[in-house]
Amino acid sequence: MDVEATLTAHLVGRHLADVKRREYDWSFGFGDAGASGLSGECPWRIIVANRIAFASSDDGQQFGLATPLDGEKIALSLLGAKIIERVSIRPDTGDVSIFFSGNSVLEVLNMSSGYEGWQIGIPGLQIIATGGGELAVFQKRES
Repeated sequence: MDVEATLTAHLVGRHLADVKRREYDWSFGFGDAGASGLSGECPWRIIVANRIAFASSDDGQQFGLATPLDGEKIALSLLGAKIIERVSIRPDTGDVSIFFSGNSVLEVLNMSSGYEGWQIGIPGLQIIATGGGELAVFQKRES
């Protein structure tokens, strides 16, 4: 199975509908009432016009501003109105990049040789980036 092609086929044309900071991870929902989502227990960043516009490590930082940065709001403001164009997964590390219109990319960086970094679910399929950079792919039974 070509995981990139399968994810791209499902996600193309959708948008980032919600972002949530949870206790140990971040979740990203893709415009179809929760049927497609990515969760990551690893660092992520948003690149806009070939520059880092925001990273998970920026959440809660003040950087001399009046209030701390809100990663949920910023991620949605950077990507929420943009359309997904394709998905790419780095074969050696398992990093996933979701390319949006407007020269914007959400990169989720698998950072461990032992722990799972991220997982994405679409109808009928669950993909997990395992420690070391391999992918585990599971067929899901929809109820």
